[in-house]
Amino acid sequence: MAILRTADILNRYLEIELAKYGSSPIRFGVMNTLFVHGGKMTPTDISRWTFRTNHTITSMLNVLEKAGLIRREPNKEDGRSVNILITEKGWRGSDKMIPVAERMSKRALKCFDDRQLKALEKLLKDLRKSLLKEIGLT
Repeated sequence: MAILRTADILNRYLEIELAKYGSSPIRFGVMNTLFVHGGKMTPTDISRWTFRTNHTITSMLNVLEKAGLIRREPNKEDGRSVNILITEKGWRGSDKMIPVAERMSKRALKCFDDRQLKALEKLLKDLRKSLLKEIGLT
């Protein structure tokens, strides 16, 4: 139960901190997923990567498109799908949010020394691998 409680608290921390910048964990998660994947993905891939429902992703993509951070274009490989691309405005926003995320991480982890941080990183990596295997994503 400790890990679930910690996840809840971490999510609330992210909500509070990201709200200061007009963002949210899901908004940040979608944009970060696009950044990590070179700025182009299908909505289904974004959904899988962020572990969110297609409906949730579609709603967030509508918000991001309205804000001018992403645009949709037809998927040439699959006419039934679209690609989501980060706009120039979206890329500029990443330059602002990445340092914010780094500062948030440092503040959240300031209770650990370097040795503990390395151990925690390994433990979390092992946990992610185990959980991904459990849900069939390895």
